[in-house]
Amino acid sequence: MGDLGGNLTFITVPDIAADLSLAEAVKGDVEYIIHTDSPMTVNSTITADRYDSQIIQPLLKGTNNVLSAALGNPSIKRVVMTSSLMAIAPYNELFELESFTTFNDASPAQNSNPPYRNAVEALCAGKGRALAATNTFLTKNKPHFTVINLMPGVVIGHDELAKTWRDLNKGSNQQTLRHLRGDKVPTKLPSQTVFVDDVAKVHALALNTKKVATTQNFLLSSSANIGSPWYRALEIVKKEYADQVKKGWLSLDGEQPINRVMIDDGKTKKVFNINFAGFDKQIRSLLDQYVELKTKEEKGN
Repeated sequence: MGDLGGNLTFITVPDIAADLSLAEAVKGDVEYIIHTDSPMTVNSTITADRYDSQIIQPLLKGTNNVLSAALGNPSIKRVVMTSSLMAIAPYNELFELESFTTFNDASPAQNSNPPYRNAVEALCAGKGRALAATNTFLTKNKPHFTVINLMPGVVIGHDELAKTWRDLNKGSNQQTLRHLRGDKVPTKLPSQTVFVDDVAKVHALALNTKKVATTQNFLLSSSANIGSPWYRALEIVKKEYADQVKKGWLSLDGEQPINRVMIDDGKTKKVFNINFAGFDKQIRSLLDQYVELKTKEEKGN
């Protein structure tokens, strides 16, 4: 988002689900909001009895708080929400069963009901309900601003906030690294992936109200149709990171089953004139940072 320069301000709200948590942040001459909050990562230890209070409700309250805060400032033109493919694709079609549905920007919010078998399934339900809540808010309030919902698949790539390699053990980067470090992961991952830099770029492009004048949804994936070639990850490790395999930092013995998910993100690529980086670049970006941080630790830096 470098082109935004001094016009971009990052704000971290300790509890976005708290009432009026964003009211102060969006006061004044603020014209655009990018909302990237999510209440958890997939390695969460949240227990089943707290799925609703710790996962779903924070998503709903956070979404409504952002929209309500924007509604209170007449200078706001656009709110860009980081949604997810999980908002429109049910858990079983993402992580379990080969789906023959082609999801696109017109797909409705998925509606999954409890009980949820794990935290990721609860997160999927929360993402779907947050999208539905956004639609309800827009219909009810008819706000002066428009909303763009961005729906990426599995986001892979370097993490600018990571200070040590252990900081990569969260979210989709953690899930990607597990089998590259030798884990035989029993659960599937969706085939659809996207490079983190491309996700950031589309967030910035989506602020352009001349390019996209109305409220819309956009899917983000580097390999539409059936998804990314996940088998390439181990091939890259074998060919390009042999020294790290010898050190035990990486492994060729891991396994990561993949669930085929089909999407159509043609509108995204056409509207924003973007060609998403391929899976190889995503994997190299993550592995290069992982190796860099492991090397720093080895040297005592």
